[in-house]
Amino acid sequence: MKIPFECSMCIFRQIRDLAQQAGKDSTARWAFADKLLRALLESRDVSCAPQLAEKHFACLAEATGIPDPFREIKEKSTALAWELRRKMESEKLSFEETLLLAIGGNVIDVGVNPDFKLEDAEKSIRGALTEKFDRDAARDLEKRMDKAKKFFYFLDNCGEAVFDALFIRRYAGKITLGVRGKPILNDITPEELVSSGLGDYPSVDTGRAAPGVIPGECREEFLDAMRSSDLVVAKGQGNYESLCPDFADRPIYHLLRVKCRVIADHLRQPLGSIQIIGRNL
Repeated sequence: MKIPFECSMCIFRQIRDLAQQAGKDSTARWAFADKLLRALLESRDVSCAPQLAEKHFACLAEATGIPDPFREIKEKSTALAWELRRKMESEKLSFEETLLLAIGGNVIDVGVNPDFKLEDAEKSIRGALTEKFDRDAARDLEKRMDKAKKFFYFLDNCGEAVFDALFIRRYAGKITLGVRGKPILNDITPEELVSSGLGDYPSVDTGRAAPGVIPGECREEFLDAMRSSDLVVAKGQGNYESLCPDFADRPIYHLLRVKCRVIADHLRQPLGSIQIIGRNL
């Protein structure tokens, strides 16, 4: 989806946060903010918010010489997710429960919420098991995942991916995983698959650092894997924003938490709600 004007406050907040990471004093921060603002003005016609984020974080990596500034938060969120998952695996979990945990894990997102604290994640993820959700959509998704000869599962964030592994493990053998090609925020890349419990699945990356899919700029191998699947399951807002207008011939389910007012208004759903959204079904 195209970036609406209502996203401007979030974009400017991100520019402020990135400038604080890039500069040690006010002069350096202003200089970096100026660079990002120029990149913004030159990018008004980008296809979606994830494409703009890729441009801004490329500027940060160049300025700091740190290609993966969120490595530590990725490692900590993965460790916390494993700790919580081990507590819950003794319970007999249904398809719906593992689905809700996978979507609940979508709360681990420093892109939409830079003030996110890992210690708040457990309550939110456990709480997903008692939240309202579209049961008809969940049942339809289960039928389609059971029936599909092969399907594509597009991951989102580290930590969250540990619960994705719990959700999809019964489908091992017919899943191809999709991940980001390069570090961006706390999104998962090929480097974190093994630590997330997903190292045995075939995978393909976008070749990009965008926190979503930019169809004209992703690796053909990645796009082919999506287009040749019977079903696509895509996690998170970034994948929703960037995939929404594309792959018109593929049945696709988006699994996400609604994390911002723009998406809440777009979907006409409450902020913070769990969403199971099917298209082309």
